[in-house]
Amino acid sequence: MRVHVDSYATDGPGDVAGLERILSELPMGGIARLALVAKTEGTATINDFSRELALSSAERTIERIGGTDLLGASTLIFSTGSEGVLSPVVYVLASIDDDGDGDRARLVIGGGRTRAMEAGELVTPTHARLVAGAVEEAMAEAGLAPDQVALVFVKSPILSHRDAAATGDPAVIARAGSSGQSRGAAALGVALALGELSETEIEDTRIGADLHRHSNRTMSFSGTEVEVGEVLVLGNRPGAGGSTQVFSGPMADILDAGSLRGLFRTAGCRFDGAGEIASPELLRAVFLKAGVAPDGRVRGERTTVFHSDLDPDKHMRATASGVIGGILGTGRVFVSGGTEHQAPPGGGLCACIADVGSPNGR
Repeated sequence: MRVHVDSYATDGPGDVAGLERILSELPMGGIARLALVAKTEGTATINDFSRELALSSAERTIERIGGTDLLGASTLIFSTGSEGVLSPVVYVLASIDDDGDGDRARLVIGGGRTRAMEAGELVTPTHARLVAGAVEEAMAEAGLAPDQVALVFVKSPILSHRDAAATGDPAVIARAGSSGQSRGAAALGVALALGELSETEIEDTRIGADLHRHSNRTMSFSGTEVEVGEVLVLGNRPGAGGSTQVFSGPMADILDAGSLRGLFRTAGCRFDGAGEIASPELLRAVFLKAGVAPDGRVRGERTTVFHSDLDPDKHMRATASGVIGGILGTGRVFVSGGTEHQAPPGGGLCACIADVGSPNGR
């Protein structure tokens, strides 16, 4: 088993020209799992229909080229919002049946999916448990133990305005229509599956409030375009083929460029005298989740992140795009805002997939 990693830029949410090119070069009959992790432009509001456009365009393309079997084996994680200097990008990961040729750990992926969630189950311990089950399913597919998992992506459902009107319960609407709380519930589910938190801790956690309880290896997103929780697990497993590994590490805050450079050094990258990466060809994909503490302070200084006309996540994406863009020399990177239960309050997470050489040597 090896994972083919590629990417393409888009001219708009419905642009699938790059996907068509990549799929045409892959062995259709040998793909065990196809995953798309996409950052596309859009308002990133509850009624942002660019999500539906991007998702449906990708689904139609996958089915047209690979058939219903490939679509059924696909995990699609689409996140909108490309503020700052972010360049919309779609990362394509394809797990291909192939014999491994070494005993060094290499990248593997696995997918899982919850059942459809009822409105009353959203942002509750049930939500977290359902995600935990999907994570366990994805780990089993990838052949990964919890301590081998480097990163878990979750796309989590929230209520649309239409569904909220049909629900009619103000308490349910308040929590189930919250993007941040849905992200948090999903992250707690990952923490449960990976053994970072216990079942009792999940039951006792006030989702969106007890932020000291969190996962350390999760990036979660939410949207009205899904009714189920979509899960993608990435890890490094001995005996896998290919030449890539996934690396992940925490950020102390949204300005923590030092931790970013440290992560990229661990992945084998070098830097020039100005601190910009000098070996960008080694990085096949970069993902960043940025957050700001609930009090809005960064390194002790007051900000207006939570007190302006702009959604807080837009501030975070724009800021993080500049921080990581200055290191990588490009804005073609996946950046998302909002780290509820995905990091300590104010913290974040960065991950990358890097080419480290064949399994028999670096």
